[in-house]
Amino acid sequence: MNRMIGLDRVVIGNFRIINIDFNKLLFNSNVMLEKEGDFVYLLENGEGFRNLKICDHEMFGELWAGTKKTFAMKQDFSRMDISVSNFYTCNLKNVSVEEFKQNLIEIFEYLYRRYGISVCLDNLKIRQLEINTTFKLKSTFYQYHRALKLLMFNLPKTYQKSRSICKIDKEKQRMESETFYRGNSMMEIKIYDKKKQLEESKNLKLNDEYMRIEIVLKKTQKVKEVFKSEFLEDLTNEQIVEFYYGQFKKLFEKPYRKWQRENREKLRQMILKHKGTKHPSWMNNLIRECCNIEQRDQVPFLLDVRDLFEEIKKQDKYGHYKRVIQSFNKNKVSGDVYYQNDAEKIEEIIKNVDDEYHISQNRYMPISGELIECDYNKCDMINLRKNENNYEKICL
Repeated sequence: MNRMIGLDRVVIGNFRIINIDFNKLLFNSNVMLEKEGDFVYLLENGEGFRNLKICDHEMFGELWAGTKKTFAMKQDFSRMDISVSNFYTCNLKNVSVEEFKQNLIEIFEYLYRRYGISVCLDNLKIRQLEINTTFKLKSTFYQYHRALKLLMFNLPKTYQKSRSICKIDKEKQRMESETFYRGNSMMEIKIYDKKKQLEESKNLKLNDEYMRIEIVLKKTQKVKEVFKSEFLEDLTNEQIVEFYYGQFKKLFEKPYRKWQRENREKLRQMILKHKGTKHPSWMNNLIRECCNIEQRDQVPFLLDVRDLFEEIKKQDKYGHYKRVIQSFNKNKVSGDVYYQNDAEKIEEIIKNVDDEYHISQNRYMPISGELIECDYNKCDMINLRKNENNYEKICL
């Protein structure tokens, strides 16, 4: 698996259908076509159609095109949903912007060969964009649940409620969250068990555990806000890498560091409160309160017992620190969540994303002088010429 920050699912639009071989198109059973209507999408030869939908799921996901009435005028539309899994065995691998643009040529050649649709890609726009990175885990995804709950909880309040997709493990008698997601109308964050997803969707068995962290730009307006352009030809790999990494730092790491600082102070106050009672079981009462707070708020209060030990050590004036820690450890029970190194798991996630970022930076190489050709005589398509700064699009 290549390690980098890259693209997965992209929804493109604003391409123009020039001509359609309707005999070839309707030979496919996965096509839904409505030809007649008060308003039609006009082709170059004078023919037209009202609505077209193709459910391909081989080289692309779905294609929608047609015309609709807005106020007193008609408006043509076109959209295509493309995922990495459409042109690779699975989408454990993501792709760079350059790779996606190259794959796009093959997709539209395929569109002509199979469906008889000729397209001009002038002014191709991005409607939705999914940027992600996938990395190997040291433990099973289930063991990261508390860490992920905290990370998702710390996202901005402008995001909707944190949600998760759970599955019942009857053998282990527990609920297992496979996907955590939170967002708003413009952007969404998803963190999910990539191994489980590939097993269920592709019947692909993996030996290792994988986590995917995904940022979804849900609307063209958001794409334009982030990258200063909604046009695919303007998008570069550097842009998506820097945006993704910047968002990860802003949305996950910085809020977590702030939570750590504030949480240490809360733990310090709680230690003073319980220790001040001089009750023989003050340590057990402290742990019980931490547990009750987590049950009430559904988010970790004490993430890792070592955070607690650190604060106890700071307050130790009489050299009793080791005895107190030994007493804590003696009373712990098997499977105690405070002893499963959840703080280390968050650091593991942060380090993995840092590594993916540096790998992506080193991987990016501007390409110059290379011509990607598509035979217009065969498919009425376009040429894309790469130069040092962007893709120069030539509609023949």
